[in-house]
Amino acid sequence: MADKYRIAIASTDGETVNIHYGKSELFHIYIVDDDEGYDLLENRSVQPVCREGKHDKNAMDIHVQQFKDCKYVIASRIGSGAIQSLTAAGITAMELPGSIDDAILKVWKYNQIQGLF
Repeated sequence: MADKYRIAIASTDGETVNIHYGKSELFHIYIVDDDEGYDLLENRSVQPVCREGKHDKNAMDIHVQQFKDCKYVIASRIGSGAIQSLTAAGITAMELPGSIDDAILKVWKYNQIQGLF
């Protein structure tokens, strides 16, 4: 049975992972089927949580809830506070700058490896 999951990707242009998690106003949500490939599901607008490098833990935790349907969150940079909040919510955070296609392929490979354990 194929594994299906969602990936939230921070991108300003829909082609590259090119923005910091806390500064992104838009996340592209992809549905991935390990056997069939992936498709763009939606573009999700969010309020950026980063304020000139300052972060509020409660605001961060609320922000993370916007991705509770996602297994992975990808951005060009993700701060340690965001990683902690995402991890606590059961979401794997990854810094994968570059093309969205390459990022999804890396996540797919990672997911395959995780499935072995």
